[in-house]
Amino acid sequence: MSETVAVVVPQVNPNDEHAVLVRWHVASGSRVTAGATLATLETTKATFDVHAPSEGFAFYEIEPNSLIAVGDTIVRLTQGGEPPVVATADAKVADPVPNEKQERRFTRKALRSMKQHGLSPADFTTSDRIDVAEVERVTRERTVSSGPAVMSGRQPLEQTPAKLIEARALAEVYRQVVPSTVSIAVSCEKSAEHLRRVSEAAGPISLLELVIHESARVLTEFPDLNGFHFEGRAWRHDDVAIGFAINLGKSLRVPVVRRAAQIPQIEVARCVRDLSLRYLRDELRLEDLSDGTFTISDLSHYGVAHFVPVLNQRQAATLGICGERAGTGHRDFVLTFDHRMSDGMRAAQFLGELRDRIEADSTS
Repeated sequence: MSETVAVVVPQVNPNDEHAVLVRWHVASGSRVTAGATLATLETTKATFDVHAPSEGFAFYEIEPNSLIAVGDTIVRLTQGGEPPVVATADAKVADPVPNEKQERRFTRKALRSMKQHGLSPADFTTSDRIDVAEVERVTRERTVSSGPAVMSGRQPLEQTPAKLIEARALAEVYRQVVPSTVSIAVSCEKSAEHLRRVSEAAGPISLLELVIHESARVLTEFPDLNGFHFEGRAWRHDDVAIGFAINLGKSLRVPVVRRAAQIPQIEVARCVRDLSLRYLRDELRLEDLSDGTFTISDLSHYGVAHFVPVLNQRQAATLGICGERAGTGHRDFVLTFDHRMSDGMRAAQFLGELRDRIEADSTS
């Protein structure tokens, strides 16, 4: 039997447990050289290529847009031109399964995924080995076929790989957190005057850039909002690293401004503009998008009077900047937080201090 090499989904970021297969670069069964690009995958923070570790014939069955667990095999390389025979050890599963034949069909990860999605072995008609990717595929098909998409006048909506990953990550977050939301009104006139003074002293500054800097400074006094809850206990981040949501037609990304509480306001502005420009040029690196401790979403330019931002992985809080409420002269700052980490009074104190800084009569 010729040697078979399994190529798996790499762990490019510690917080990513899944990736979406964007496209194949080789046909199944074709011969490839060592280092050849086999496939392009995407996670919440990066798009990357998977390369052949050696030469051989590449065989795969996974379709583009499939959601695949990190560590799972996506392609196998053989030295001969015949499809690989998967070793029995590769497909061992945990009990219970109905019979020995089916026991050989399912991987342990596949069975765990089946349990999460409420599937049974009877839902799989193929006699081939069943892995997590196949479970995810059947789950998506069942969702489409059992939902309103099969009704007259409705069609399934195709989503980008980034959105598929984001949806799964957010669902995982909200299975654990206890979300709560508070908001506070901020004077548009006073904040505009503050921005004018800062801009005269240091150069043009946007509201988002001002809020990033001031939020970071306030967060140093609120470690419960600059941390996360994990395995039954609260943790605080050593640094304050502010991510800001951006989506200008190239999928949602959250670049991170590091040491935002220590660097000057003008340096924060430079970081935001540099990261935004690299987003537009598709030049953001994994390190630009990783390890944020707090996120800000600014929808003020869209005229949104109020919205509730959603929590991200390994973060206890996130801030939303709203547009001016008509006729009031004020805009809302909305804070969503994990109630396991903090409480409404602490959240209100944080927003109060942030508002005072944004409306400040003088810079400090």
